[in-house]
Amino acid sequence: MSKITLNLTSSVRVSPKLYKWLTLAATIAESELPKNVKSAPLSLTLCGDTRMRQTNKIHRGKDKTTDVLSFPAQENLRVQKNLDWSAPGELPLGDLLISLPVARKQARRFNLPLETEVVHLFFHGFLHLLGYDHELSTAEEKLMQKKEAKLLESFAKKRMGSNR
Repeated sequence: MSKITLNLTSSVRVSPKLYKWLTLAATIAESELPKNVKSAPLSLTLCGDTRMRQTNKIHRGKDKTTDVLSFPAQENLRVQKNLDWSAPGELPLGDLLISLPVARKQARRFNLPLETEVVHLFFHGFLHLLGYDHELSTAEEKLMQKKEAKLLESFAKKRMGSNR
């Protein structure tokens, strides 16, 4: 069984509930990893808009904040459940950066709890780490949306089951 090793850091205040939900989200995301991966390190940083804007400007040339940035450890890795990772054992995934202020604004706009929006951003960024990219084509966008929806559905079921 594949295991995501989540290294979670935050430069902004985060509720214990959000940490718990992100840990559960990482467990759900493990279903997208190849069978023979034992450990998949993933670094997740929750930050404010200043850091996100600086990072977005440096790495994407966009002088504005954004909701999530992904920095894959693997070049163009496209993982499917039924494929084996060519180097069994550890599969470093990379780094995710999520802006909590942007997530908060989006949660209000969509009338969602903050935790739900952050989990959605986590799954979105995670899929980018695997090589999915909605900006490539309409077909890729639909595929990525389908995968996000599947992960969010699994998360909702698991979360509801853990509250009983």
